[in-house]
Amino acid sequence: MGTHETAGGRPTRSTRRTFLTASAAATAATVAAPLAASPAAATDTVTPPGPGHPVRPQPPDRELTALLREIDRDRIEATVRRLAAFGTRHTLSDQNDPVRGIGAARDWIHAQLTGYAAASGGRMTVELQSYVQQPASRIPTATTITNVVATLRGDTAPDRVYVITGHYDSRATDVMDAVSDAPGADDDASGVAVVMELARVLASRRSEATIVLAAVAGEEQGLYGSAYLAGRLKAAGVDVQACSATTSSEAARPTTAPATRAPSGCSPRVCRRPRPRPRRACGSPSAGRTTRRRGSSPGSCPTWHATARRGWGSG
Repeated sequence: MGTHETAGGRPTRSTRRTFLTASAAATAATVAAPLAASPAAATDTVTPPGPGHPVRPQPPDRELTALLREIDRDRIEATVRRLAAFGTRHTLSDQNDPVRGIGAARDWIHAQLTGYAAASGGRMTVELQSYVQQPASRIPTATTITNVVATLRGDTAPDRVYVITGHYDSRATDVMDAVSDAPGADDDASGVAVVMELARVLASRRSEATIVLAAVAGEEQGLYGSAYLAGRLKAAGVDVQACSATTSSEAARPTTAPATRAPSGCSPRVCRRPRPRPRRACGSPSAGRTTRRRGSSPGSCPTWHATARRGWGSG
């Protein structure tokens, strides 16, 4: 994690909890863009409508500052510990055991998000988005895969959508071992904890655009849950302006390094924009922003390149 200087000049080591808090704050700052525009935005020059234009830095307004202050690192840590306590969250693990396995984790996440949604006055809805995955790579038998999705509907531009995901399934060294302990604290209970914390702090706030916060499953077996989420969004014709995957391993990677695998929750169906409009690269908690790629081709997008071989075509 590295070290930094304290006020007294003594070096201290950054902790995982500090890193996760910073990730949550950075992601919150990213998704806060759809919130009511800040006073500083009024003086900006007019930019063309639609996706693909650069995001210009601006001082946070009072609402954003208050939101960032509400990010609770103790709550994030408690969520990570609770998810790890389910023993394993393997996609092929027991879905009916109330204590251990992916089913128990799914139900707990759903209950927590439903509780947060109560503060939204009906603007946030929570659903279990399930489908049956037929036998495929790393899926030996027909398996129900369930995403837990919280949607905060926007007030003035609800058709403009931002998607944030983390995957709640885990794995042991043997990707087909659905029995052994696989606590998955940093892959990806930490990412799900950030998603859940964002749901908590955003639920009581109004947003111009719609924000989708999803805990997806099936990532370790092959991005199945996120592919299904992406397919649902595409089929519904949703205008996804940006997506961000809170996978801690991706967040820890320097933003200039090329991706070696697709972040969970992002796919060509979500992240690619139709030609000839510029395509947005997937944001990350560490970047705290979504950037564009001018004139990018499908093969130049790391997310598309890593996932296209799954047969998702041209999106």
